[in-house]
Amino acid sequence: MMSNGPEGSNYAVPALEKSIAIIECLAQSSEGMPMSAICKNLSLPKTTVYAILCTLEAHNYVRKNPNGAYSLGLSLYSLGMLSVRHINSTIVFVPHLERLRDETHFTVHLCTYDKGESVCLEKIEGLGSIRFLSYVGERKLMNVSACGKAMAAFLPERELQAMFAKGMLSLTANSITTEQAFREHLEQIRQYGYSIDDEEGELGVRCVAAPIFTDERQVFGAISLTTLKGNLPMQKIPEYGEKLIETAKVISASLGFKA
Repeated sequence: MMSNGPEGSNYAVPALEKSIAIIECLAQSSEGMPMSAICKNLSLPKTTVYAILCTLEAHNYVRKNPNGAYSLGLSLYSLGMLSVRHINSTIVFVPHLERLRDETHFTVHLCTYDKGESVCLEKIEGLGSIRFLSYVGERKLMNVSACGKAMAAFLPERELQAMFAKGMLSLTANSITTEQAFREHLEQIRQYGYSIDDEEGELGVRCVAAPIFTDERQVFGAISLTTLKGNLPMQKIPEYGEKLIETAKVISASLGFKA
């Protein structure tokens, strides 16, 4: 009897199954794998693996390293980030963001990483009368926002290079505009677990942010608190940084991250 659903074996596509097996095999190796190792691990003929790798490479789903080994390509990273962004954020994220807003009275942003930039996914207005011009869907270069810097600190090197390729924007005298200075700044963020935007994106405005991770220990995004400089003295930043870290941990856990 023929199955009437996509799970039936009659609907399987052998070439696609082999392609998926190759992608999953490469996902297990952080240093990449030569074609011979892929063939051996999957018991597939060299001609089949070569043809599939060439196709995947043409679409940037895999890439060939200088040493001849194959690794996963950035197209998979982009698709993965898009799939996570399609999560119903109202259910998964917003309650945590609103709680953070209620505790601090500050404006709360949730951003994600996409193609070397920070993208705003959610914005919860603060309880005061001040309204910031940020908006859902806004894209920013990573060096001029707390969320951007929090994400950049934990990106793999190839993604960090994509970020640097976008350029270093200077919005105020406090903006960090050189790669060396920015890399040194990222070391501090890794040490503290949160980032600070001290009038780097806009004069008179301070922000603090902490990174969010997925089940694959990849950076998904970051959450931030934004307020006027006078409402957030430097001596209070560690306190708010810890609040952000705790909230970020809860959201990361909802995405499958295990510390």
